[in-house]
Amino acid sequence: MNRKEHMNAKEWILCIIVYAVVCALAAWLFYDSYIPVPVLALFFPLFVKAVKKSKGRRRTEELTEGFLKALMSVSASLSAGISPENAFMAAGADMEKLYGRRSEIVKELALINSRVKTGRRLGEVLKEFAKRVSIPEIYDFSIVFGVAGENGSDFSTVIGTCVNIMETKRQTESDARLTLRSKQYEQRVMCIIPPGIIAYLKLSSGGFIGVLYHNVFGIIVMTCCLAIYVLAIYLSEKIGDIAV
Repeated sequence: MNRKEHMNAKEWILCIIVYAVVCALAAWLFYDSYIPVPVLALFFPLFVKAVKKSKGRRRTEELTEGFLKALMSVSASLSAGISPENAFMAAGADMEKLYGRRSEIVKELALINSRVKTGRRLGEVLKEFAKRVSIPEIYDFSIVFGVAGENGSDFSTVIGTCVNIMETKRQTESDARLTLRSKQYEQRVMCIIPPGIIAYLKLSSGGFIGVLYHNVFGIIVMTCCLAIYVLAIYLSEKIGDIAV
């Protein structure tokens, strides 16, 4: 299940500005000229793809955490004898207090509850929600919830078990990220050092590296350096992008 991420106008403008600055700096550092900027601009779709991937990762983490908190609220309501439909409505109100009306989990719960009010079955609406958000944990829960409804199982027990499993997985992922966080920070600092050294040499000893600019051999060397630098950043981010 894959969900295509979209960016609003503000995000597009910010993305364009950031990439334009990056291109200008790369052209100045590696070529001592802004002529290569149009060529570097051709790689803008790859930058957008990376931004969307990062946005999708954050969205998945936030929505999964929000849904887990909502299920905790639902489980508490079910233990008090409230029906599943009313329990989800109560969870929507709880999440609005916790995250605010504009949060995605509140909007999704509002959509679920509005469809249930029109007479739709809760299990069916949850499956539609799971397919829409494309998050495996939520999809698995919707399947379990649907089966439990068909078999007449105790919803309180089923949801409580799902909450425990999801919380365990979330905690495992959190611990793994915490372990890698310091290394990722070091890696990102290291990524700043190569262009920092080039900038220092250009500003303090321009003649020392001047041979690498404005000639065919220098352009080839600096292009190879730039390609290796970008590849190193990509691989380091890929290694740190773990999934539990």
